[in-house]
Amino acid sequence: MIKRCLGGLRHWDGEYFLHIAGNLYSYENTLAFYPLYPVVVRHVAQALEAFGISLSQESILLLVAVVLNLWLFCESANLLFQLTQVLFNDLNKSWNAALIYCFNPANIFFTAAYSETFFAYYSFYVMLECMKPTGSFRYVRLGCALASCLVCRSNGLLTLGYPLYFFARHLLLKIKESNSCLQLAQMTLTILGPIGLLHTYYFYIYRLYCLPSTITNHPQHVVNYAEERKYLLSGQGSEGSPWCQYTFPFPYSYVQSHYWDVGFLRYYQWKQLPNFLLALPMLSFMHWHCYDYMQHLIKAVWSRLTPSGYKELIRDHTTFPFVLHAALLTLVCTVYVHIQVSTRLLASATPVFYWFAADHMPKTLAQLKLRSKAGALFIWCATYSLVGTVLFSNNYPWT
Repeated sequence: MIKRCLGGLRHWDGEYFLHIAGNLYSYENTLAFYPLYPVVVRHVAQALEAFGISLSQESILLLVAVVLNLWLFCESANLLFQLTQVLFNDLNKSWNAALIYCFNPANIFFTAAYSETFFAYYSFYVMLECMKPTGSFRYVRLGCALASCLVCRSNGLLTLGYPLYFFARHLLLKIKESNSCLQLAQMTLTILGPIGLLHTYYFYIYRLYCLPSTITNHPQHVVNYAEERKYLLSGQGSEGSPWCQYTFPFPYSYVQSHYWDVGFLRYYQWKQLPNFLLALPMLSFMHWHCYDYMQHLIKAVWSRLTPSGYKELIRDHTTFPFVLHAALLTLVCTVYVHIQVSTRLLASATPVFYWFAADHMPKTLAQLKLRSKAGALFIWCATYSLVGTVLFSNNYPWT
């Protein structure tokens, strides 16, 4: 029954996340997917089994994956509302941003067995924590949220920029505080802890794939599938894969290049034109709005060429790190990743898309006109939500 009702939510990358949840990192190509989401799904499923819920492994993993995403989707919408309200103090904009998030053009991936919802939740949490006065930072919570970002997706590393920026901003604006050294020590530990956890994961993968003493007992169906698809199984020792011989044996870039053909401008082929068209609305929207923001910021910088003027800019432009982060992600999506993932990557990694979109929305839906910028946004989100749900759930290309 669960497979019949929810089976459409396990396609594409969902297959890999659920495989990791059930069998951990048995195939080398699964190293492109970070561990937080599948490991949480795995442990929650095991806890439910311990309480006597009798379902097949596939069914219980799928059920847990979807329910967790639905729950955190609601929580992340609430965090986005709070973050927007803290930054802009505008209930209308906060409401519109959260509403657009709930019906964003990539929303099928926030329900399916993907890590987008987890990443959005912890990213928004980090950003919201960073908006507190530095003396009010909850360092343990911030560190846990940062760690979750780092082991959820590869672009989670960029979230380290938020506490670094806002802490430096605080020191610049309030340099005379007596407890700055203590706060610096706390922030250093808050940054180093998550980085240490990420490297613990890397060491686990290195041990799994590169050390000959590692013993792995794979189920027979996993071995058979690896032989059929010519996948590299874990436990092969240092001869198994070239990245084991690297000076810094991090597998991610090798796996992305070798198995997924990810690299600079590699996706610029005529056969990928449909995928470029799919990503065009999000990329053009983000490029234009980030460019417009930066243009206004540069003009403001030139008009305040004094130390006090720069301090004013830093104090007033609290949205700068958010837009810079969004601009970097948009650039990476344009020239590096599989272009069709741009919509879901930007929809889950940054609140800036929702803020820019909310600026075009009327105060009430009754005022919405289809022949307007707000109407175009509405049509785009509604079309992608509907078409994406139908295509994805039927295993057609919508990734």
